[in-house]
Amino acid sequence: MQSKPKNYSKFFAIFLLILGLSFPLSASLLISPLQVVIEGRNRSSEIVLINPSQDTNTYRISWEQLKQVDGAGGYIPETEQERQTKTDLEDFAVFTPRQVTLEPNQKQTVRIAVRRPAELADGEYKSHIKFSIVPNLSKKAEKKQLGQNERSFGATVYASYSIPVIYRTGEYDINVQIGQPSFSANQKTGTVIVDLPVSRSGKHGAIGLINIYYTPSNGEQKLIASHGNANLFPEINQRLFKILTTERQLSPGTMKVQYLKAEGDAAKYQVLAERVFQVGK
Repeated sequence: MQSKPKNYSKFFAIFLLILGLSFPLSASLLISPLQVVIEGRNRSSEIVLINPSQDTNTYRISWEQLKQVDGAGGYIPETEQERQTKTDLEDFAVFTPRQVTLEPNQKQTVRIAVRRPAELADGEYKSHIKFSIVPNLSKKAEKKQLGQNERSFGATVYASYSIPVIYRTGEYDINVQIGQPSFSANQKTGTVIVDLPVSRSGKHGAIGLINIYYTPSNGEQKLIASHGNANLFPEINQRLFKILTTERQLSPGTMKVQYLKAEGDAAKYQVLAERVFQVGK
């Protein structure tokens, strides 16, 4: 059942900013969390949707099968042939509801339940949940009447957005290795960009976060970059990250790079890999 409309949008926007999350669907739908991980003895999870717009929108919810590719953490659709060679989460998980209509500032919880087959092998099973606006079932808010010399410009764009839902079984099995970084400069700001290769192996993946700390000679350590959405899923073995830092130059010193499993409570993030490099001349 849908909850009554309340002024959730301001609170939820602040909440998402604190978590470093984005606003998908051009702010026509807020989604939290943006990745779902179910593991251990858990068999269910929830996603909260909020309509921050002034329109009454109907959203259709469906499974989508995407695979990660190297390059900014992008995804491409899987082929039918690829799907037939493996088991995906959507083969044994369900969610409710499958469609929801939300008035402005109204929220809805989508519940995911895993029905694990008895013969399921240990590993990681992933599908995406897709949220799409249904134009013919959505109602635009009334707009101000234009004056005699006023004109209206623009077009309505109905986007869709997908988030990964992951189910893990067995003892957590991943090995992450941080490669040798290279450096360039941001042409607009002049700040240092770190090009960092990271590789993985094992049965499982990770929702990742990369932190970079810099310690100048005879100086104190400071955090110069924190790069979220550094996900490594089992379908890829390596990603090259372009990480913006706060520094215009790196004088002689050391740079410590950490790759963290950024899932659940931030206080419990797990360091999966760490490496220290000499920098500067």
